[in-house]
Amino acid sequence: MGVINVTAGSQAVLTLGTTATMARPAGTNGMIIPLLQDLTIASTPATVSYSVLSSGSSQSFTTVTENNVSANMLVDEETMFGLASAGGLNTIADNGLFKTSKAKTEIFFSVGFEGSDSTDYYWEGKGFIGGLAPTASIDAAVWISPLEIIVTGELTQGNV
Repeated sequence: MGVINVTAGSQAVLTLGTTATMARPAGTNGMIIPLLQDLTIASTPATVSYSVLSSGSSQSFTTVTENNVSANMLVDEETMFGLASAGGLNTIADNGLFKTSKAKTEIFFSVGFEGSDSTDYYWEGKGFIGGLAPTASIDAAVWISPLEIIVTGELTQGNV
């Protein structure tokens, strides 16, 4: 059994782009989200439960799956507010996470699990940025913000 080790610093990489190709690991002009503290990928089928008089237990069935990616990150000025000198190749990098979220712009993303070898895995999809809530406190020296990507459609598995 192969263990996926996240301590090397090159794993659990979240990349955003205006196209699926751009957002893939090592994609040209992809915006890598720096300074992630944690990253969660959730794929949860919704369920419907019902009861019938002839049974003492409820019955359930699944419906559509809700997918999302969530993270906590240290707030980086260029990532949050944009990099005007990015040159228009990736409007997410140009505009930053806040403006992209506020404009409700659909984005493409990937989460690299292992690195950049051709046998390494990633998940990709598309969705919308939400959940930004930068927070400062007296005992923290940096701004920290949650980040959520509300996935539209399926998560797809690929190899680098």
